[in-house]
Amino acid sequence: QLRGSTAPFGRYGGLSPEEERVQEDPARLESLGAGAAADMEYEQFLKTKTVQRAMFQAENKTIVTQVHNTDIISKNEGADACIDGNQAAAHVAYALSDIAFIYPITPSSPMGEMVDEWAAQGLLNCYGQRLSVTEMQSEAGAAGALHGALKSGAFGTTFTASQGLLLMIPNMFKIAGELLPCVMHVAARSLATQSLCIFGDHSDVMACRTTGWVMLASESVEMAQCHALISHLVSMERRVPVQHFFDGFRTSHEVNKVKLLDYETM
Repeated sequence: QLRGSTAPFGRYGGLSPEEERVQEDPARLESLGAGAAADMEYEQFLKTKTVQRAMFQAENKTIVTQVHNTDIISKNEGADACIDGNQAAAHVAYALSDIAFIYPITPSSPMGEMVDEWAAQGLLNCYGQRLSVTEMQSEAGAAGALHGALKSGAFGTTFTASQGLLLMIPNMFKIAGELLPCVMHVAARSLATQSLCIFGDHSDVMACRTTGWVMLASESVEMAQCHALISHLVSMERRVPVQHFFDGFRTSHEVNKVKLLDYETM
Protein backbone atom coordinates (compact mmCIF):
# COMPACT_ATOMS: atom_id res chain seq x y z
CA GLN A 1 0.00 0.00 0.00
CA LEU A 2 2.81 2.40 0.83
CA ARG A 3 4.61 1.76 -2.42
CA GLY A 4 1.45 1.87 -4.54
CA SER A 5 -0.46 4.80 -3.08
CA THR A 6 1.87 7.22 -1.35
CA ALA A 7 5.22 6.72 -3.04
CA PRO A 8 6.49 9.97 -4.57
CA PHE A 9 5.77 9.27 -8.23
CA GLY A 10 5.62 11.97 -10.85
CA ARG A 11 7.70 14.97 -11.73
CA TYR A 12 6.93 16.73 -8.47
CA GLY A 13 6.65 13.71 -6.20
CA GLY A 14 2.91 13.36 -6.52
CA LEU A 15 2.31 17.10 -6.09
CA SER A 16 0.79 19.36 -8.70
CA PRO A 17 0.90 23.16 -8.85
CA GLU A 18 -2.83 23.34 -8.11
CA GLU A 19 -3.30 20.83 -5.26
CA GLU A 20 -1.65 19.73 -2.02
CA ARG A 21 0.62 22.74 -2.06
CA VAL A 22 1.48 24.76 1.02
CA GLN A 23 1.10 28.37 0.02
CA GLU A 24 4.13 30.43 0.94
CA ASP A 25 4.29 34.15 1.53
CA PRO A 26 5.39 35.67 -1.80
CA ALA A 27 7.32 38.36 0.05
CA ARG A 28 9.39 35.76 1.92
CA LEU A 29 10.08 33.79 -1.25
CA GLU A 30 11.10 36.98 -3.01
CA SER A 31 13.53 37.84 -0.22
CA LEU A 32 15.08 34.39 -0.50
CA GLY A 33 15.29 34.62 -4.23
CA ALA A 34 13.06 31.55 -4.57
CA GLY A 35 10.29 31.14 -7.09
CA ALA A 36 7.50 28.68 -7.70
CA ALA A 37 9.88 25.95 -8.89
CA ALA A 38 12.01 26.11 -5.74
CA ASP A 39 8.90 26.09 -3.61
CA MET A 40 7.61 23.00 -5.38
CA GLU A 41 10.95 21.20 -5.03
CA TYR A 42 10.95 21.87 -1.30
CA GLU A 43 7.44 20.45 -0.98
CA GLN A 44 8.58 17.40 -2.92
CA PHE A 45 11.49 16.97 -0.52
CA LEU A 46 9.22 17.11 2.54
CA LYS A 47 6.73 14.64 1.11
CA THR A 48 9.45 12.24 0.01
CA LYS A 49 10.99 12.37 3.47
CA THR A 50 7.63 11.55 5.07
CA VAL A 51 7.04 8.63 2.70
CA GLN A 52 10.52 7.24 3.23
CA ARG A 53 10.10 7.35 7.00
CA ALA A 54 6.76 5.54 6.71
CA MET A 55 8.35 2.88 4.50
CA PHE A 56 11.21 2.52 6.98
CA GLN A 57 8.82 1.93 9.86
CA ALA A 58 6.64 -0.49 7.89
CA GLU A 59 9.47 -2.60 6.49
CA ASN A 60 11.55 -2.31 9.69
CA LYS A 61 14.78 -2.56 7.73
CA THR A 62 17.12 -2.28 10.71
CA ILE A 63 15.05 -4.43 13.09
CA VAL A 64 14.35 -1.61 15.54
CA THR A 65 11.68 1.01 14.93
CA GLN A 66 12.67 4.65 14.77
CA VAL A 67 10.47 7.09 16.65
CA HIS A 68 8.90 9.60 14.28
CA ASN A 69 10.25 12.84 15.68
CA THR A 70 13.41 11.84 17.54
CA ASP A 71 16.50 9.68 17.14
CA ILE A 72 15.51 7.49 20.09
CA ILE A 73 15.33 3.81 19.26
CA SER A 74 12.55 1.67 20.72
CA LYS A 75 12.09 -2.10 20.72
CA ASN A 76 10.53 -3.89 17.80
CA GLU A 77 7.00 -5.28 18.14
CA GLY A 78 7.38 -8.14 15.71
CA ALA A 79 7.19 -7.45 12.00
CA ASP A 80 8.21 -8.88 8.67
CA ALA A 81 11.67 -7.67 7.75
CA CYS A 82 14.28 -8.25 5.06
CA ILE A 83 17.45 -9.09 6.96
CA ASP A 84 20.53 -11.27 6.59
CA GLY A 85 21.87 -14.01 8.85
CA ASN A 86 24.20 -11.69 10.72
CA GLN A 87 21.35 -9.34 11.54
CA ALA A 88 19.10 -12.20 12.65
CA ALA A 89 21.69 -13.48 15.12
CA ALA A 90 22.60 -10.01 16.34
CA HIS A 91 18.94 -9.19 16.98
CA VAL A 92 18.59 -12.08 19.43
CA ALA A 93 22.05 -11.65 20.94
CA TYR A 94 21.34 -8.01 21.79
CA ALA A 95 17.96 -8.84 23.29
CA LEU A 96 19.18 -11.57 25.64
CA SER A 97 22.71 -10.58 26.71
CA ASP A 98 24.16 -8.41 29.45
CA ILE A 99 27.52 -7.77 27.86
CA ALA A 100 29.36 -8.30 24.57
CA PHE A 101 33.04 -8.23 23.68
CA ILE A 102 33.71 -7.83 19.98
CA TYR A 103 36.48 -7.70 17.43
CA PRO A 104 35.79 -7.46 13.70
CA ILE A 105 36.66 -10.25 11.31
CA THR A 106 35.01 -11.02 7.97
CA PRO A 107 32.26 -12.25 7.60
CA SER A 108 31.07 -11.84 11.20
CA SER A 109 31.92 -8.13 11.53
CA PRO A 110 28.36 -6.84 10.90
CA MET A 111 27.08 -8.59 14.03
CA GLY A 112 29.46 -6.70 16.28
CA GLU A 113 28.91 -3.47 14.40
CA MET A 114 25.14 -3.70 14.73
CA VAL A 115 25.03 -4.41 18.47
CA ASP A 116 27.54 -1.61 19.02
CA GLU A 117 25.38 0.81 17.02
CA TRP A 118 22.16 -0.20 18.77
CA ALA A 119 23.79 0.25 22.18
CA ALA A 120 25.07 3.70 21.17
CA GLN A 121 21.55 4.65 20.04
CA GLY A 122 20.07 3.65 23.40
CA LEU A 123 18.10 0.54 22.40
CA LEU A 124 16.87 -1.31 25.51
CA ASN A 125 16.91 -5.10 25.42
CA CYS A 126 14.66 -7.65 27.10
CA TYR A 127 16.15 -6.77 30.48
CA GLY A 128 15.35 -3.08 30.10
CA GLN A 129 19.00 -2.13 29.74
CA ARG A 130 21.48 -1.22 27.05
CA LEU A 131 23.90 -3.95 26.09
CA SER A 132 27.42 -3.20 27.32
CA VAL A 133 29.62 -3.48 24.21
CA THR A 134 33.42 -3.34 24.31
CA GLU A 135 35.76 -3.72 21.35
CA MET A 136 39.02 -5.42 22.35
CA GLN A 137 42.44 -5.48 20.70
CA SER A 138 41.98 -8.95 19.20
CA GLU A 139 39.76 -12.01 19.33
CA ALA A 140 41.98 -13.44 22.05
CA GLY A 141 41.33 -10.35 24.14
CA ALA A 142 37.60 -10.58 23.47
CA ALA A 143 37.53 -14.21 24.65
CA GLY A 144 39.58 -13.40 27.75
CA ALA A 145 37.37 -10.44 28.67
CA LEU A 146 34.27 -12.57 28.07
CA HIS A 147 35.64 -15.25 30.39
CA GLY A 148 36.20 -12.67 33.13
CA ALA A 149 32.73 -11.18 32.70
CA LEU A 150 31.14 -14.62 32.92
CA LYS A 151 33.02 -15.34 36.15
CA SER A 152 31.50 -12.19 37.64
CA GLY A 153 27.98 -13.41 36.87
CA ALA A 154 27.15 -11.60 33.62
CA PHE A 155 25.60 -13.38 30.66
CA GLY A 156 27.74 -12.49 27.67
CA THR A 157 28.10 -13.00 23.95
CA THR A 158 30.67 -12.52 21.21
CA PHE A 159 30.90 -12.83 17.43
CA THR A 160 33.78 -14.20 15.38
CA ALA A 161 34.96 -16.37 12.49
CA SER A 162 37.94 -18.26 11.07
CA GLN A 163 41.34 -17.35 12.53
CA GLY A 164 39.65 -15.21 15.16
CA LEU A 165 37.80 -18.26 16.44
CA LEU A 166 41.09 -20.14 16.76
CA LEU A 167 42.42 -17.37 18.99
CA MET A 168 39.45 -17.96 21.32
CA ILE A 169 39.96 -21.70 21.74
CA PRO A 170 42.18 -21.53 24.89
CA ASN A 171 39.51 -19.56 26.75
CA MET A 172 36.77 -21.76 25.33
CA PHE A 173 38.20 -24.78 27.18
CA LYS A 174 38.19 -22.83 30.45
CA ILE A 175 34.66 -21.47 29.94
CA ALA A 176 33.27 -24.94 29.22
CA GLY A 177 35.18 -26.51 32.10
CA GLU A 178 33.76 -23.97 34.54
CA LEU A 179 30.19 -24.41 33.19
CA LEU A 180 29.80 -20.72 32.44
CA PRO A 181 26.73 -19.89 30.29
CA CYS A 182 27.35 -17.74 27.22
CA VAL A 183 26.72 -17.81 23.48
CA MET A 184 29.20 -17.34 20.64
CA HIS A 185 27.81 -16.58 17.18
CA VAL A 186 30.13 -17.68 14.36
CA ALA A 187 29.89 -16.93 10.64
CA ALA A 188 31.90 -19.99 9.60
CA ARG A 189 34.77 -19.38 7.19
CA SER A 190 37.78 -21.23 5.86
CA LEU A 191 41.03 -21.23 7.79
CA ALA A 192 44.27 -20.05 6.23
CA THR A 193 45.80 -23.52 5.94
CA GLN A 194 47.08 -24.38 2.47
CA SER A 195 46.67 -20.78 1.31
CA LEU A 196 45.13 -17.48 2.36
CA CYS A 197 41.43 -17.99 1.78
CA ILE A 198 38.16 -16.38 2.81
CA PHE A 199 35.85 -18.96 1.24
CA GLY A 200 33.07 -20.38 3.37
CA ASP A 201 33.48 -23.77 5.02
CA HIS A 202 33.33 -25.26 8.52
CA SER A 203 37.02 -25.83 9.19
CA ASP A 204 37.01 -23.18 11.92
CA VAL A 205 34.07 -24.51 13.94
CA MET A 206 35.21 -28.11 13.46
CA ALA A 207 38.43 -27.17 15.22
CA CYS A 208 36.32 -26.43 18.33
CA ARG A 209 34.67 -29.85 18.67
CA THR A 210 36.87 -30.84 21.62
CA THR A 211 36.32 -27.65 23.64
CA GLY A 212 33.15 -28.91 25.35
CA TRP A 213 30.82 -26.30 23.89
CA VAL A 214 27.36 -27.17 22.61
CA MET A 215 27.36 -26.62 18.84
CA LEU A 216 24.27 -25.61 16.91
CA ALA A 217 24.23 -24.99 13.14
CA SER A 218 21.81 -22.89 11.08
CA GLU A 219 21.24 -23.26 7.34
CA SER A 220 19.03 -20.24 6.63
CA VAL A 221 18.36 -16.72 7.86
CA GLU A 222 15.14 -17.67 9.64
CA MET A 223 16.83 -20.65 11.23
CA ALA A 224 19.68 -18.38 12.36
CA GLN A 225 17.20 -16.28 14.30
CA CYS A 226 15.43 -19.27 15.86
CA HIS A 227 18.63 -21.14 16.68
CA ALA A 228 20.14 -17.99 18.16
CA LEU A 229 17.19 -17.83 20.55
CA ILE A 230 17.45 -21.56 21.32
CA SER A 231 21.19 -21.15 21.97
CA HIS A 232 20.65 -18.40 24.52
CA LEU A 233 17.82 -20.22 26.28
CA VAL A 234 19.71 -23.54 26.42
CA SER A 235 22.81 -21.80 27.76
CA MET A 236 20.87 -20.05 30.52
CA GLU A 237 18.81 -23.13 31.43
CA ARG A 238 21.57 -25.77 31.40
CA ARG A 239 24.57 -23.59 32.34
CA VAL A 240 26.65 -24.58 29.34
CA PRO A 241 28.34 -22.41 26.70
CA VAL A 242 26.83 -22.67 23.21
CA GLN A 243 28.46 -22.03 19.85
CA HIS A 244 25.88 -21.07 17.24
CA PHE A 245 27.27 -21.03 13.71
CA PHE A 246 26.10 -20.61 10.13
CA ASP A 247 27.78 -20.42 6.73
CA GLY A 248 29.86 -17.31 6.23
CA PHE A 249 28.74 -15.20 3.25
CA ARG A 250 26.19 -17.81 2.11
CA THR A 251 23.93 -17.33 5.15
CA SER A 252 25.54 -14.42 6.97
CA HIS A 253 25.02 -12.07 4.01
CA GLU A 254 21.97 -13.66 2.38
CA VAL A 255 18.95 -11.36 2.67
CA ASN A 256 15.61 -13.08 3.34
CA LYS A 257 12.19 -11.91 4.44
CA VAL A 258 11.54 -13.31 7.91
CA LYS A 259 9.14 -12.76 10.77
CA LEU A 260 11.12 -11.08 13.51
CA LEU A 261 10.84 -12.40 17.03
CA ASP A 262 9.67 -9.51 19.19
CA TYR A 263 11.06 -8.94 22.68
CA GLU A 264 7.85 -10.03 24.40
CA THR A 265 8.03 -13.42 22.69
CA MET A 266 11.69 -13.88 23.61
